[in-house]
Amino acid sequence: MSLVISNNLNSLYIQNALAQSQNNVSAAMKQLSTGMRINSAADDAAGLAIATNLNAQTNGDGVAIQNANNANSLAQIADGALASITNDLQTLNNLAVESANGTNSASNRAALQTQAQALVADIQNIAKTTNYNGVNLLSGNFNSSFQIGASAGNTVSLSVGSVQTNALGSGQGNGIAAQGTGAALASGDLVINGTAVGASQASSDTASTADAADSAIAKVAAINAISAQTNVIATADATVAQGTTMTSTGNTSTSVSINGVSIALSSVAGSTSATRAAEVSAINAVSGQTGVVASDTGSDTTGVTLTAADGRNISIGASTASWTGISGGGSSSSVAITSYGGYTLSSTNNSNITIAEGTTTGLADSGLQAGTYTANTAAVSSTQIASVISSSTSSSLASGDLVINGVSIGATSSTMDSLSKYQGAESSIAIASVINNVSAQTGVSATVNANVVQGSDVTAALTAGHTGNLFINGVSTSLISTTTSANTNAVDYVAAINQISGQTGVVASVNSAGTGINLTAADGRNISLGTSGTLVQSDIGFSNSQMGSSATAGAAASSTYQTNFGSYTLSSGSAIKVSSTTLNGQTNGGLAEGSYGGTSVGQLLSNLDISTVSGANTAISAIQNALNQVNNIRTNLGAFENRMTATVSNLQSTQTNLITAYTNITGADYAAQTAALSRAQVIQQAGIAVLSQANAQSQQVLTLLR
Repeated sequence: MSLVISNNLNSLYIQNALAQSQNNVSAAMKQLSTGMRINSAADDAAGLAIATNLNAQTNGDGVAIQNANNANSLAQIADGALASITNDLQTLNNLAVESANGTNSASNRAALQTQAQALVADIQNIAKTTNYNGVNLLSGNFNSSFQIGASAGNTVSLSVGSVQTNALGSGQGNGIAAQGTGAALASGDLVINGTAVGASQASSDTASTADAADSAIAKVAAINAISAQTNVIATADATVAQGTTMTSTGNTSTSVSINGVSIALSSVAGSTSATRAAEVSAINAVSGQTGVVASDTGSDTTGVTLTAADGRNISIGASTASWTGISGGGSSSSVAITSYGGYTLSSTNNSNITIAEGTTTGLADSGLQAGTYTANTAAVSSTQIASVISSSTSSSLASGDLVINGVSIGATSSTMDSLSKYQGAESSIAIASVINNVSAQTGVSATVNANVVQGSDVTAALTAGHTGNLFINGVSTSLISTTTSANTNAVDYVAAINQISGQTGVVASVNSAGTGINLTAADGRNISLGTSGTLVQSDIGFSNSQMGSSATAGAAASSTYQTNFGSYTLSSGSAIKVSSTTLNGQTNGGLAEGSYGGTSVGQLLSNLDISTVSGANTAISAIQNALNQVNNIRTNLGAFENRMTATVSNLQSTQTNLITAYTNITGADYAAQTAALSRAQVIQQAGIAVLSQANAQSQQVLTLLR
């Protein structure tokens, strides 16, 4: 064997071996000291990635368990409050049953009514004050999602219906009703609970003989196509074709075309009542073909009413002869007048229904007003009465123009509206006032909606250099000059109008397109518009019906202002039946003849009165409805509580298994690592000893040099 000193190869090999054994000792000691197999990415890169994800899921499930427990607590709080309301309702029912008994005097019933009012007040207080972490649970506005998993989308939703006294007691299935409009729904015109409704299609209505896409049946089909997303179902209401005023006549014959079926009619000389009876008989003889039933109103003023129970359109081609009492467009169906039915939206889960506008002006085609409506409460909104010149003769609501639930609504006057500058007697404020004056008799209350005047895109009519002032409710804005930019003009209009909003009650905003403006009077007051100078309505983006014709614009006089009226919403615990003894209900009151909001019997608890036998009997039905409503809400809450309990149990099991999987990947095996440490230490000690010998081996060369 040769001896060399330039390289001690044995020493190098042993040093490498010592370095490896040192690494092994270090790795074993690190695992034994931390209890972790993976202490850095170098230990196991793939295992680290898997373990990190498992740990995130484990931690997320831990938070989800807490979330589910919190959600369960929230539901338990609501359920406990509802249990108290149930007890109050049971006591109310006992009082109503007692009051209905014939042994009670008027003073006895008055005392019972006092007790009932206290219980109603307690129910309202519970509904308004029950909350979790500052969030009210029973007002009807609670609709929330709970994160019950570690991953996005692992959520569950909970909605709690209103148990306020202005919601309880109404019949199940009641809802917000739309009036017929004679216009089809375009896709996106109507948004229900955040989901856009598709277009109404003529193919959905095989019953109507004209304008099928405009019918209630077609709109109902479009709305029900998305019921799974909205939790709202639509039902077509009966279509009603109002009659017309009759005059006495001799023996005369004519014909009427109803939904394409020609019907011969004959008058009875000297007797309008006999004439109506004969007409009703003739029309009803072919109702199987037309789908339309005639009824005698018993009045020469209102004539004969036609009704299609299934909501199909009613197309009437009638003679112009005034004795018929039937409103029609001519002697043939080609010139027929078509009446359109409405529909009712009801909640499938007792939660509120939110209506919104999806397109610029398309909501009007649906027959609904934007807003949030209480579930199971019958409601219908009026249409906006046609605008008029501010100085014109008033066409205010006259006594009998509206009849609600058999009660004639009185006439309006300007003294009922202290907010509107012009035509106060025609405003929605005045109409709501006279309706509320008799709400005790009708069971119907009216609420004024915000009055909105929507402008359009002014780009097409853009003219620079027009100068003048806008007049809002008789108050002048600062001087305005148009430019070549529609957006600039819109922004300038908004700034000028909002500078005087404190005087006018009207706030302006740029529309969604950015090229026009919308005006809003939140309190529902009338909005009267005019201009001065060379500024005309087309510059602003308003139509003749909103701001008057361009021929009269620029006069800056109240005689040229156009007054725009608002709308109002009726609500009740049961169906709202609207008619008219003057045939002017639609024109002057914005409500067409018909039954709106449902057919269930009911009464809102806020209107409960057991001081009479009839009132007590009505209250018994209303209280039963209220109990059913509360029971339905409690059923949903109970199911939710059970689901949260099961969710927590499942999450805990999942979390345990995840921790086990995480530990299997990251945990150190102490038995194996202890053995590895002992082995590495022995190897290291042996290596050190051998290294000493290897280093000494080169010293042997010195013996050759002696």
